[in-house]
Amino acid sequence: MGMAASQARLLSITARLTDNENSGQSVSYSKQRLADQTQQITNEYNEALDATKLTVLTGFNGAQANYEDISYNLMTGMQMATSTRQYIVTDTKGKILVTNQIAKAYEKSRGNYNQFLAELGYSQADINIQKTYKNNKPYDKDNNPEGKKAEHENAEKQIHEAWDRYFETVGITLFMPEHDLGFSWSETINPETKDYAIGDGYAGFKKCKTDENGNIVYEQKQLKDEAGNEVFEEVPVLDEEGKQVVKDNEPQFEKKPVMVDDLEKPVYETDKDGNIIYEPINYEGTSQESRDLYDYAMAITEAYLRLGTGENGVDFNAKYDFGNYKSANDATNNNDIKYYKNIFNKIQSSGYFTYTNTPAEIDENHLYTSEGTGTKGNVKKNPLQDNYTFEAALRDGSLRLEYYSTTDKAFKSTTISEDNCIQEVKDERAIARAESKYNQDMADLENKDNKLDLQLKKLDTEHTALQTEYESVKSVIDKNVEASFKIFS
Repeated sequence: MGMAASQARLLSITARLTDNENSGQSVSYSKQRLADQTQQITNEYNEALDATKLTVLTGFNGAQANYEDISYNLMTGMQMATSTRQYIVTDTKGKILVTNQIAKAYEKSRGNYNQFLAELGYSQADINIQKTYKNNKPYDKDNNPEGKKAEHENAEKQIHEAWDRYFETVGITLFMPEHDLGFSWSETINPETKDYAIGDGYAGFKKCKTDENGNIVYEQKQLKDEAGNEVFEEVPVLDEEGKQVVKDNEPQFEKKPVMVDDLEKPVYETDKDGNIIYEPINYEGTSQESRDLYDYAMAITEAYLRLGTGENGVDFNAKYDFGNYKSANDATNNNDIKYYKNIFNKIQSSGYFTYTNTPAEIDENHLYTSEGTGTKGNVKKNPLQDNYTFEAALRDGSLRLEYYSTTDKAFKSTTISEDNCIQEVKDERAIARAESKYNQDMADLENKDNKLDLQLKKLDTEHTALQTEYESVKSVIDKNVEASFKIFS
């Protein structure tokens, strides 16, 4: 029994020694993996020390150039356009990336520049005229005790001149009677809100009556001589057969006033209710210059008519009064209006796109920003809002930059490497974040390594004790075997 017990004890110790050695080997492997992780963390940290970021020139403080981290809002904002130059962002096909606000303003405008501005709270109208009231009614320009008559007349002259400049570009010449026909404004009503839709109407001249040869028909007035006396003529008195009446052998004559055309008073066409019919002025040009002149003439015409120039003038609800808009009449708004004009023209020529978080809005111009499936234009983050995504897109070329050239009067392509307003600098914040992460990771690895060292030390102590016990038991067994051989020999 003593021999058998010793053998069992020896086997148990041998098994424990094997397990101890395997555990030690496993801990050694873990320490090796820690060493590999340490090297990887060190390499990542060294790479992070070279981290750079893009910054853009935002202006000067004396001789000191001011740079800020690049972002979509900063790069394409009004401040940049005013202090440096106007930038836009496009995709690889040239479509301009715009905010949701600008996208919706363009969609509501249906390509009408004046409506586009109105949706953004602006008007390019620059007429100097204000709405004035008496007994809650606009003053009549011809009977205005506050001296607004000249102001209204100057505005009307400005409107006429604006339309003349447009007509000249499309080969239309207005003669004097046509030039003085006046204006009207027709509105479209939104069927959902029952409100007037700004910019959806048209300017128009009063429509003249014409004869069979197309000549304007004028009102008649009696001719007067140089002394101011009315001029008459003798005309034959005719009978029913058209023969001159003879009485007492004397041909009969009668005096009739001599009538001439009053070239200042054309006869206007009217509808069945007696209202003057207005002829709309539709756009007939083909050039950008012509379009700009037409839109400007429309803007000041609309602004004037909306002010309500007399008791019978247009008198819309105050929410549609142009006093509620930032107009070109205030010179401080001109840079903003020019900024939006450039964007509008780029949309017109190249198209646009934006990002949305609303699935119902997804279409070819509205790209979805979630990571779902089955959506058009998936992106993980919105470059309009996430600066890192925006900068990465500029670096990999999926988004591109253009700036407005005042010389070429158009947007020109540029890159982050060749644009002298953009510079690449060390990203101190990224480096600081990397250093903090490196120190934390290294501290975690050192803590793990210390724990593994303790395990190895414990296993080594245990291994020494087991080895000593193994030698002791083995010695007892060897003596017992030797004694047994002596007994039976």
